[in-house]
Amino acid sequence: MNDFAVVIPAYNEAATIRDIVRRCLAVVPEVIVVDDGSTDDTAERLADLPITLLRHGHNQGKAASLWTGMQAAIAKGARAVITLDGDGQHRPEDIPRLQAAWREHPDDIIIGARLADKAAIPAKRYYANRVANFWIAWAAGYPITDSQSGFRIYPASLLSRIEIAVTPDRGFVFESEILIRAAQQGVYSRPVPIPAIYHQAARPSHFHGVRDIARITRMVAGQLLRHGMNLRGLYHSTLGARLSDSPAVGLDGYAMLGLSTLLILLSGGLTWLGACWHVYRTARDTAHALPDGTLALLPGMRLENGKPGPDYRLRLDQAWRFLKRDPGNRVLILGGYTGAAEVSESAAGRAHLLRQGASEDAIQVEEESRNTLENLRNARKVIQAHGGNVLLISNRYHLARSAALARGLGIAHRLCAAEPSLAMTPGMLARLLKEGFLLHWYHTGRQFARWTGNDKMLARIT
Repeated sequence: MNDFAVVIPAYNEAATIRDIVRRCLAVVPEVIVVDDGSTDDTAERLADLPITLLRHGHNQGKAASLWTGMQAAIAKGARAVITLDGDGQHRPEDIPRLQAAWREHPDDIIIGARLADKAAIPAKRYYANRVANFWIAWAAGYPITDSQSGFRIYPASLLSRIEIAVTPDRGFVFESEILIRAAQQGVYSRPVPIPAIYHQAARPSHFHGVRDIARITRMVAGQLLRHGMNLRGLYHSTLGARLSDSPAVGLDGYAMLGLSTLLILLSGGLTWLGACWHVYRTARDTAHALPDGTLALLPGMRLENGKPGPDYRLRLDQAWRFLKRDPGNRVLILGGYTGAAEVSESAAGRAHLLRQGASEDAIQVEEESRNTLENLRNARKVIQAHGGNVLLISNRYHLARSAALARGLGIAHRLCAAEPSLAMTPGMLARLLKEGFLLHWYHTGRQFARWTGNDKMLARIT
């Protein structure tokens, strides 16, 4: 009995299927191909290979093919099912990387995540995937790095108990819906970075943009409506933590999230746009040049494979310039353990600065917090001991919210942008809109707490 079985759905993949299957067999001896009513010679290309070949009499869609293969794998005793496409977009040689992650977390779904390889992804697909990630993560209630990747490992225990429709109209809905339905059962996904592969001569995608996006949207909307718009899930997916390892927001936090959303809807989005405008102006106008000061405050960021990602490195690079300017300068890095990381955000940032040549005595870390508000609250004692006035370094899109939270907590500060200037890319626009939403939520809660005299709530956010 093998722990793993590979399942490959195939519809008219004669050009690539044999090569993909042979490469899979070099890694995993149990390979199941489901020929979904192909009209070319897909099946014939596999005739002499030691695999299990299942055939649908007519095309039933990707969902049905995956489900057929998954059930066959479970019947063979597999503890986990590896899925990948037959068109060459996924490298079988990356399977061991996913297997290693699954062995550490055998109850989770492991996803081969491509979005870190941004340069290799067509722009339309990249941003479409980012949008899909936002909505599916909201419905699932935790951040999802690449919701549209079909290169995954599913635990057999999940597949044995979950029930999802696999009719032809659900072909490309299945892989999004199973992430949401699994999360409702306490099963989450973990990303493993893989290369993004888009062959110039590849066959046209079976994914039909308007039709299949509409179907996925309808599924996600149904899940959100059935769970009262899942405001708790919106919070956790936005701030970057699973429900199981997130700090408690409290009923008042969720209530204010609902009130904030209601105000946005009642104003036709104007209140949100006002917050976004403030975020944009702060991002545009804040100087990159380092002002005078001896203590820099550096909010951490969610790590990527245990290391600082690009935006976090920009903050750290600015902190390194600050330290080099004067041997007496000090940096306080904020951020605890988030997601599945085995190192805290602040410890990873400290290690990055030490590699640059910073002195150990020049860096202090705070490892208890898991969001910006906690970051700043936990930093107050150090700031007060230092004399009160600090330099707050962050990415441009993050400055307005950081400043609002710092003011609310009574932290005197000056802002410094990590980037030399604001580059208005689609990705930056998405970040500004998200920050506007979070800032709107904070101001809504603060004003409501003041008007109603809710001292307990005010104590949490000011």
